[in-house]
Amino acid sequence: MTQIFEAELTVGPRAIDAYSRLSYTMWFALAEFVDNSTQSRLNYGNLIDEVLQEEGRPLTVSIVHDRPNKTLTIEDNSIGMSKDDLVAALRIAHPTPDSKGRSKYGMGMKTAACWIGAQWTVTTCELGSGEEWTATVDVDAIANHGAKVPLTMRTVSRDDHYTRVTIGSLRRVIQKRSEETIKDYLGSMYMFDLRPDVKGQVALKLTYNGEEVTPPQESDWDSDPSGTLMKRDLPTLTVDGKTIKGWIGVLRKGGRKYGGFSMFQNGRQIQGFPNAWKPSVIFGGVDDEGANNLIAQRLTGVLLLDGFGVSHTKDRVLFEGDEEEALEKFLVTETKAYADYAKSRRGSGRGPKWSKEQVRDLVKDMQTEFVSAEIKDALNNAALPPVETITANNLQQRESLTAEDEIGRLDILPDLQVVISLKETSLYEPHVTFVPGAEANVIHVIINGLHPYYQTLEAKDAISECVQQYIFDAVAEFKAGKLIARVNPDSVRNLKNNLLRARAEQLDNADTEVRAKAEAELFGRKPERAAG
Repeated sequence: MTQIFEAELTVGPRAIDAYSRLSYTMWFALAEFVDNSTQSRLNYGNLIDEVLQEEGRPLTVSIVHDRPNKTLTIEDNSIGMSKDDLVAALRIAHPTPDSKGRSKYGMGMKTAACWIGAQWTVTTCELGSGEEWTATVDVDAIANHGAKVPLTMRTVSRDDHYTRVTIGSLRRVIQKRSEETIKDYLGSMYMFDLRPDVKGQVALKLTYNGEEVTPPQESDWDSDPSGTLMKRDLPTLTVDGKTIKGWIGVLRKGGRKYGGFSMFQNGRQIQGFPNAWKPSVIFGGVDDEGANNLIAQRLTGVLLLDGFGVSHTKDRVLFEGDEEEALEKFLVTETKAYADYAKSRRGSGRGPKWSKEQVRDLVKDMQTEFVSAEIKDALNNAALPPVETITANNLQQRESLTAEDEIGRLDILPDLQVVISLKETSLYEPHVTFVPGAEANVIHVIINGLHPYYQTLEAKDAISECVQQYIFDAVAEFKAGKLIARVNPDSVRNLKNNLLRARAEQLDNADTEVRAKAEAELFGRKPERAAG
């Protein structure tokens, strides 16, 4: 006889310590608190909106990183919580009646706070209650020593309403250079809340260390030869009862971080600028960033999703079954004309992407940089050491290279191998050194990682272009020396011109092949073979 028993699946207190290992980024962790604040306003819109209007201020979320004291504080002026609300909010994965929309899972505040720091407090006052409640969470004490969460109360004005989360014992160090990135992401994630409505009112004011977080600028759309704006709404797509709306467009002036589809759910960005969704069937490329082509730079859009699952950290849409395939097929069809248009630097009857006036303005903007006192001093005080000294220094740099310095080898021709190294040489050494290898037909490109110019490069695209230009210069000089036995600047530039043309052609061909293959796989067709 079969006996049937039951067991209860429970989650122990040590789970909260494991939250520190979640794959958050700082901006998505901070977004969990903004989600709670904005969703609270949505849940009690009529009530809190009237109060905020009387007070003459919008819903405000303030993020303060106190670097000296190593604390992070997130505070809002939403409706606040009562004692019962606070106790319920501290229960993990137990959604409350207010858990909906942006805060539907009942997890975000707890997981994000534990990821950021080992100790945190929630201080809150519900509108009209006159009571301020504070809960103090010590992650280690709860996870490993059976501690509880103490609650304290003090009397305040019945007009007060707020929630403040203060996180200490930070597990993550927020570098100063990362703070601009945090603001960029948050501005994009909440752009619908941050942009003024037709009355000039904003649904949210978000600040970071006192500076207002702003949404991305409105897109500058291109237009076709007839003057029609290259932007249009998408028809509504329904997949398994879930809906997708939105719009697409072609930017007049693009950039890799501006291309792709930004995906929103409940008015909050899940994935988008500056790291938008770029399916290879449309954008090419072999990774999530898409290829670095004109489509990936200029074709953009917003997808408004309803009903889809998202990752624990709310930074990725979790498509189920054939949902992603259905969406990609839909977008391939809807974007084909726009993608073809974006791919061409000049459409039918169109002039070049950059007019002479635009280039003139660009050069004018460079005036300050190129006539600066620093540039003048560098030229007026220029002194070249003897060629023998330069050659000896270059050879010394080559001999000092270690295996860890080498970052790659390119076998370009049977008689040409380029070895690229990145070495933190010195602030005062050249930005890059080209030196022949000990073996014949080998040239070393040694990049000085400590050079002030290299240190200014932060974006991936900027560093990529910098390294590529170094390699082009080295190859052009090497080949020119082989052909005419003496490096002549005009000859080097001529060879580099041919290399740059070849590079553009190679990128275009490779991208076309990737997109064609992806489209064929998506629609179940055999890819067409390239001619030749």
